[in-house]
Amino acid sequence: MNPFDYRSHKKPFRCLAMLYHKKNGLYSPKMPKKALLISIVILFFFNITIFAQDKTLTRIVTERLIGSANYSPWLPEPLKISSNKRRLAQVGYKQFLILDGKIYGREYDNIGTPVFSPNGKRIAHAAELATRQFVVIDGKEGKKYDFVKEESLTFSPDSLRVAYVAGVGNKSFMVVDGNEESYYDAIGVPVFSPDSKQVAYAAELDGRQFVVINNIEDKPFDVVGTPVFNSESNRIAYAARLNDKWFMVVNGKEQKQYQGVGAPIFSPDGKRLAYIAQQNNKQFMVIGGKAGDEYDVIISNLVFSTDGKRNAYAAQKQDLQFVVVDGVIDAFYDSINAESIKFSSNSKRLAYTAQYREKWRVIVDGVGGKLYDAIGESGPVFSPDGNRLAYMCQVNDKWLVVLDKSEGKYYDNIGEDSLTFSPDGKYLVYSALSNDKWFIVVNRKEGRRYDDILAGGNVSFESNDVIRYFAERGGFIYVVEEKLK
Repeated sequence: MNPFDYRSHKKPFRCLAMLYHKKNGLYSPKMPKKALLISIVILFFFNITIFAQDKTLTRIVTERLIGSANYSPWLPEPLKISSNKRRLAQVGYKQFLILDGKIYGREYDNIGTPVFSPNGKRIAHAAELATRQFVVIDGKEGKKYDFVKEESLTFSPDSLRVAYVAGVGNKSFMVVDGNEESYYDAIGVPVFSPDSKQVAYAAELDGRQFVVINNIEDKPFDVVGTPVFNSESNRIAYAARLNDKWFMVVNGKEQKQYQGVGAPIFSPDGKRLAYIAQQNNKQFMVIGGKAGDEYDVIISNLVFSTDGKRNAYAAQKQDLQFVVVDGVIDAFYDSINAESIKFSSNSKRLAYTAQYREKWRVIVDGVGGKLYDAIGESGPVFSPDGNRLAYMCQVNDKWLVVLDKSEGKYYDNIGEDSLTFSPDGKYLVYSALSNDKWFIVVNRKEGRRYDDILAGGNVSFESNDVIRYFAERGGFIYVVEEKLK
């Protein structure tokens, strides 16, 4: 049981604002009763350089030992890696933080899972001492409270600000940059605007719900959803219900009423808003204030192309599912993987995964590929220039990667979200498992074996020809860099 996740102690406040999505995540506080014994370790030691070469590709490998793999086996996420793949926080059995090889701060009764800032330079975590909970940011302890909602701990996009939910007694409040905001009966997680200047969240007081923006309460309703900012940070939208009608609220203005509405989705340029709506027991997509065609069910969010000019979503009529591309139905299938719909970065191509007669295939620009037993849940991946396409698929009990319609080698497993193109599209890398050992495959050439590739097998490109990832071997964790030639 996580001492900082009091959802395990008291059921969360429920919001039915979404037709298809999760609840809005409002929580009522309750003092946790039991804590985990955990620690965080970040160590950096020495380098090892090796060479791997074949006829077409040379891989110069540098390993840097971080430390022992002594992390908690009962936590769902015992390791945290910064977004720049340069730092790793290990949650283990002790209750203190070791940063860059040095003890950082003091020992606590319990320490929560760490959170890195977007730029990877800052770190924060919840902690408990003598039944009081608080947040430690860059080694500095914050004010102590009856409880802290660990999952609410959020850095702003510019990494300069921090917000989290805390509480005293039966009241919850948001702490923003160390300052306590108003007290409420229940409260949602903080949402920063892309420019980091605004913070918003849903809250409840005396049976009424509302969105709080920069510590100013918006109009109260019966129910509200989680707020969403557009990319320009000048618009904010959320779903709301008053009596038996649902509607979207945009910058405080109520939009058209329906039987139900889904989560708001802004176009990349922030100018258009899309959401699922329901009327007369039919569902349709509202894009830029205009309602689209009606279907029995809308089964995915709307996906905008990078330039915002195109869109696609999955829907269903009777027993058949399909993707609606720019308002036009594509081919009918038995099922569509709602999470697989992707536009290429140049907005010209579209791919998704569909099921046909108990087999699965990838559809690219309306053309179906070869049928397989399964396609990876993450779906197809376009290269940055949009010219190449890769996906993982299953044949019997083996997995392989298909690149530009060409099948690769069969493996025991492949990292679900590990398929990654280099910025110039020259290299495709992914993690694979064979004979109980994990390794990184670069353009179908296998690399050095490890017991595990961490972070789901994910690899990051530091440049067009340099990759970085974390690996475990013999009970030790390494950060691995490879120069590709």
